[in-house]
Amino acid sequence: MTPAPSRPLPPVLAVDLVTDPLLAPDLARRARALEAAGIGAIVLTDGGLHPIHAAAHLAPATSATALIPRADAVHVEPFHLATQLMSLDHVSGGRAGWLLTAATDPAVPAAVGREALDARAAAQEAADVLAVSRLLWDSWTDDAVVRDADSGIYVAAARLQYVDFEGATFSVRGPAITPRSPQGQIPVLVADADREVVGEAVAGRAADGRALDVDATGLDSEGIVAAVDAALRVAGAPTAQIVRLLGLVPDDRLAATLHDAGTALRGRGLVAPSPSAGQSLRDQLGLTRPKAVIDPARRADRARIARGESSLFADRIGPTDQSGPSGPTSPSGSSSPATSDDASILQETR
Repeated sequence: MTPAPSRPLPPVLAVDLVTDPLLAPDLARRARALEAAGIGAIVLTDGGLHPIHAAAHLAPATSATALIPRADAVHVEPFHLATQLMSLDHVSGGRAGWLLTAATDPAVPAAVGREALDARAAAQEAADVLAVSRLLWDSWTDDAVVRDADSGIYVAAARLQYVDFEGATFSVRGPAITPRSPQGQIPVLVADADREVVGEAVAGRAADGRALDVDATGLDSEGIVAAVDAALRVAGAPTAQIVRLLGLVPDDRLAATLHDAGTALRGRGLVAPSPSAGQSLRDQLGLTRPKAVIDPARRADRARIARGESSLFADRIGPTDQSGPSGPTSPSGSSSPATSDDASILQETR
């Protein structure tokens, strides 16, 4: 978990949108209206369209509001899930988050050819998926892409590292196939509704924080203000990183209602200021951006190092201070993380 800021910030005001396919034609327009109303984040909950895909659709249509898919961590391929979230962070310019959940519908494991897990096993897998996602997000340094046209080197292998994760039900070697995303580590939150199913190891320790659920069904702006105020009083500050408004109907009146509610809540210091264009979700939450540090024992060029080969890359560019110690045979680069030296570098097994 990322350390909390020394002075906790008010929670970000978020609206939960269910991804009903019938809303797809108007989804971008409604998201822009919510952004104009000053909403800090939009949470996408699965209603037929995959939340990450819906968030990716909204990314180029918005510029300030954070996009947080509520996505299952259990009945997925962990490598691909982590990569999708990295891609969302890239396309949104650092506005991606992840509201981590674990699907409980028995039809879900059947759809992907798995047996249903009991509560304990599901919580363990959720913890493993979060752990390996964080490792993958840090498997490239920020300067791993060098684009050295003279040598034809695109990626410096010494600035990538293997994940080498072994969980109870899957293993991931890594590294990621996507460069490190704008936020480095994507903020991971757990909603009140999901706390039990994902387990305390995730909700209480590994995640970056809590999404406080507030039922706003049928409420006007004054009712929303009162409901958020009451929920925060019961929760006790500072326990929530976002306040997630549930049950709102995404009609043409919603943006105006939320504009008035948000203005009143911000005026009382109960929620964070409206985001500005280009502001990351980590910025909104008051989280520092962590640095990816390469472990020399897991560097992606270790196959070459083990054979004692010299490095064209080191001759031209040289390792960074994040790449670990270098000797006479400095690490080499690679035009792709999946090199001929290590064809299995990106394999994942389950």
